Amino acid sequence: MIERRSISGLFKGILIVLLAFFFLQSALAGGQKEGSKEEQGVLLKPMEGVKGPFAGGGWVFPSKPIKISIWWHEYAPFTKYVKELAERYQKLHPNVTIEQVVASQADLNQKLTVALASGTGPNILDQDISFFAAYYDKGVLEPIDLQVFGGAKLSDIQNEYIGRVLEGVSFGGNIYGLPYQANSMSLVHNLKAYREAGLDFAKDAPKTWEDLKRVGAKLKKVEGGRTVRKGFDFPYQSKRWQLQALQPIIEQFGGTVLDENKKSNLAKEPAIKALELWRDVTKVTGDPKYSLATPSDPNVDFIDGRTAIWYTGPWATNQLKERFGQPYKDWAFTSICQVDPSRPKTMMYGFTWGVNKDKPALEKKVAWDFIRFMLANPEEWIIKASFIQPRKGLMETKAAKEFPYIDVHLKDIETASWYVRSVHTNEIVENVGRAIEMVIFQGVEPREALKAADAELSKILDGK
Repeated sequence: MIERRSISGLFKGILIVLLAFFFLQSALAGGQKEGSKEEQGVLLKPMEGVKGPFAGGGWVFPSKPIKISIWWHEYAPFTKYVKELAERYQKLHPNVTIEQVVASQADLNQKLTVALASGTGPNILDQDISFFAAYYDKGVLEPIDLQVFGGAKLSDIQNEYIGRVLEGVSFGGNIYGLPYQANSMSLVHNLKAYREAGLDFAKDAPKTWEDLKRVGAKLKKVEGGRTVRKGFDFPYQSKRWQLQALQPIIEQFGGTVLDENKKSNLAKEPAIKALELWRDVTKVTGDPKYSLATPSDPNVDFIDGRTAIWYTGPWATNQLKERFGQPYKDWAFTSICQVDPSRPKTMMYGFTWGVNKDKPALEKKVAWDFIRFMLANPEEWIIKASFIQPRKGLMETKAAKEFPYIDVHLKDIETASWYVRSVHTNEIVENVGRAIEMVIFQGVEPREALKAADAELSKILDGK
């Protein structure tokens, strides 16, 4: 009897242990499940009304509090729109806080450089694409997170953009930024000046530089030995603009500013021919000393009637409407002139969003998702900021169809090379600008001026 009771007690003990183990496992499993849910968050669905990779979705958005920061350059319509997008995103994801810092365009690069070097930089940075090579060289850029783009491939992202747009933000076979605007530089024409000079814009609008000499000479107006209206003018208010204007002419002559090894090509024939052309066009059509243009108001000579044909970008459209007149009636855009119109070479510059590589992984993922969210509606960028986000299908939207001469700007983007990219972009700008001004204002021969610029720039590029 004693033995039988012992066996019976043993079975009861085992049963109790098994039941306890079962309940403990159930409790642990329930706790793990709840903890996993807290850790993983919510599976995102694609954005409604958005097609392709920018619809996102298909990944688990964190539910714990996340704080990210974004810095961008000041431009009133742009700032207002980015703040609006941040507010929308935070309403969509209440656990996300977006800290926002706005700086002048002149100060932003220096502030970012210092902050990124000291580890205090933002999660998301806005920058002129010409500076992106320097950021990549310093190792501070995070490559695109394809998971937040619905698990897309790199080719899917590339296929969203027109022309060679993503070349400006691509390094080593990967994408490190996404542009929110790309600007072609085109020619804007004062149609009232054409009519006054007896010209028919539809027939006489210049397509080649030789055309521009002929038309510009007729548009130029001199009274009492003094220029009161230039037929055409190259930009002199900013050395960056000077390189923007010279670079495509160098390419039209078959050259580049830098060679494939990032060495200077300024002393080579294409650059010399380009600067000779600049000088010759200026002699016939312009008067560079007759200008009130400044970096903050580059279009003022055109707006005030001192220049009949000017070199500017699509972002000037609203300013032209407000301060000059109506498109198609008072002013018009055309592509920049060409050496050979059958082989057009144009230039684009722009601004891009990028992500700081040194931030925690979860913050980087949310940062890329906010960038995706901001760029999901290219049409809205036209409406809110007059920025052309160079995406395929843009021309099919109502806003694009109503944007004056957007077909000209997009055509120029399709045939464009990016503004020169280098860790020494600023030094290139300074040396090219100095050479141009030596030729135009001091009468130095282009070959001599560019030889000096090439020698100085080569020392910098070679690290001497």
